[in-house]
Amino acid sequence: MLIGAGLVGLGAALLGWAGYSSLRPDAHYTLTLSPAPGDAVKEFASLGLAADALQRVAITSPDERRPIASGVVVREGARLAPLVWRNEVTEPILFSDISASDIVKVVSAIREHVSGDSVVLAWWDLSRAIRMATKRDAPLDDARASGLLIPSAWTEVAEAERARWGAGVDPQASESFERFIDALLSSEQHGADALTKLATGKPAYVAVHISDVWKAAAARPGRYSIGYKDFPSSGVSHGVIKSATQWMRENKVEGGFAAEPIGGATRLHYFTRKGDSDALIAKLLPFSTSNPAQLERFELVYQHRGWWVYRLRA
Repeated sequence: MLIGAGLVGLGAALLGWAGYSSLRPDAHYTLTLSPAPGDAVKEFASLGLAADALQRVAITSPDERRPIASGVVVREGARLAPLVWRNEVTEPILFSDISASDIVKVVSAIREHVSGDSVVLAWWDLSRAIRMATKRDAPLDDARASGLLIPSAWTEVAEAERARWGAGVDPQASESFERFIDALLSSEQHGADALTKLATGKPAYVAVHISDVWKAAAARPGRYSIGYKDFPSSGVSHGVIKSATQWMRENKVEGGFAAEPIGGATRLHYFTRKGDSDALIAKLLPFSTSNPAQLERFELVYQHRGWWVYRLRA
């Protein structure tokens, strides 16, 4: 079950207009919420979400005619959880790409595989979606909205966005979420022990998405690092992988990697440091150095595109 350079359905939203580089704080972008259109409501009918809880989100800039990011969120009080997200620029705007069909499949699978007396440990945005759509216990949340994918030129608005997406969350919840991040960046054994403590004695499952590795890097920029490089291609092939691994050798990149087809190119996602491949988050996701069959404390129970759900063994 060795996972090598297999295609990664990275919803890290790095698709888009390759030449777009004008995302600036002084562009005065606007994020608006409005009632979700009827077709969006129908897409989530199987999840039993109230129609008035679903809202369309659009991020616009006066420099562009169409939204630079858009989606559908579900609201619970002041808390927002993205269910659909589409980026139209090179850098991801806040979240990775998510399609309605994918999130419905994943949330439905969690409802099927996770018993009512269990907890699901996941990043705060997925945790909210799980709580609202499955009624399962997904206790993690974060008032700081750690791991938001803020464009590099938007650092001046980062705090405002974290406040927006962290609204309505008890600040004390961030302490548990910090321990969750630390667990993902630890070894398998230490990470599993830390996650078990977060489960407070209940049977536990861990749900991760390939974009979580980028969120972890955003949350811990000095501790965890990942990069990417594009290679011309009509899709992933042995030739492209050979070129990519040669480039890694020439540039002395020793960490694990994953490949993703992007239009006419193949994007190589790689850890810039060899040691980062040993972190639990890397082992739970399909990087060249990972092998779920060798995990002692985690049993894979469901996988769809970039989502992986594991049962945590005691």
